[in-house]
Amino acid sequence: MTYSAKQLADLLDGECSWLAVRTADALPGPEWIDCADLLAEQQAGGDPTYGWRKALHDDYGREYAIEPPEQIAAMFVLMWYVSVPSMIAGMATALTGVSPDVSPQSLAFRRHPTAHYPAEVALLSGRVVGLDEAAAQVDAHTRTFLDSYRPGVKLSSRQRFGAVEDELRGALKLIEDAPHRAAAAQAFKIDLDQPMRTSCCFIYALPNVNACGGCPRVS
Repeated sequence: MTYSAKQLADLLDGECSWLAVRTADALPGPEWIDCADLLAEQQAGGDPTYGWRKALHDDYGREYAIEPPEQIAAMFVLMWYVSVPSMIAGMATALTGVSPDVSPQSLAFRRHPTAHYPAEVALLSGRVVGLDEAAAQVDAHTRTFLDSYRPGVKLSSRQRFGAVEDELRGALKLIEDAPHRAAAAQAFKIDLDQPMRTSCCFIYALPNVNACGGCPRVS
């Protein structure tokens, strides 16, 4: 079967309860974040995710009445950003064997107004790519972000690149009976039988909060 970007968006929109997916000819509104613009600013030495990190950091500070470690917001924003191309390509290829274009110029997202994660994704291109190209696009897109991400706190390469693996694995595991899941896992070099995450979100550093299930720190 041949899929259009609109058909893929409609298919993905019903698969994940916390993520809405749509197509758009241009950035849908001023509150939307253009991935290409964010990366360009970051590569030029800017810090376009500062406000995003600060909003989450301040929320944790109010909720737990402490000054939270900076690495928590830094890691969550990292995971959330790389989840945008990873979730779209991972779910789409598992379901259909093809993916919308997930290169930076083809994606935009809008954050949840209070929880801050990407809650809506817009596909800005009508292009549909095969499995191998989708894997290459995810790798190139996320590496561009990770190589230029400077959140003011050190994050190891295992943390940075492991987050991409974790997001891809999570996307593929969302749809257990997807017909192309095994082929997608092979193309993305993901071990679906890995029981724990590769990266850690540092949430355990907050008062009276336990490490997440599958955290590598408690393996």
